[in-house]
Amino acid sequence: DMAEGRERIANGRAKAGLDGPGGVQGNLDPGILFGSQETIKERAEEILKKAGPTGHVMNLGHGIEAATSEENANFFIQTVRNFRHEGQK
Repeated sequence: DMAEGRERIANGRAKAGLDGPGGVQGNLDPGILFGSQETIKERAEEILKKAGPTGHVMNLGHGIEAATSEENANFFIQTVRNFRHEGQK
């Protein structure tokens, strides 16, 4: 879970004497891109919400599959680009 990951990172950084929260990388299963755009949006936004508004790199878990439609790949990219956390402009 993304929240638990952030806690582990913060604890590890504190033990190492490093300031700041660090960052996390949250991956969407590339198989999701074979589903509907509704599912792509739901799953991508779920990850983005859990990751929080800063310090997150969004990508695909194992890269993009060759058979993935360009339309769904672009939809995923646009979903991530257009996502805003509550209160974020």
